[in-house]
Amino acid sequence: MEKIDPLIKCVDTWPGGIPPEKMKIYKDFISEGQITKPYVLVNKKTHTTVIEYLAIAPHEWILEEMKARL
Repeated sequence: MEKIDPLIKCVDTWPGGIPPEKMKIYKDFISEGQITKPYVLVNKKTHTTVIEYLAIAPHEWILEEMKARL
């Protein structure tokens, strides 16, 4: 199997902020090379957080993998 660089743009929105257990999964994904180049935008009033990143797999797979790791 050939290792590829992340190239699929993904965007997640977290009303109220990213829960700590999911933040850990994002960090794990980064260390595993599954996602890269995260850009985080936080609304200071509502704490809604938007995270954009590049992934090695479709967004749906990333979300399913996140659910499986909880």
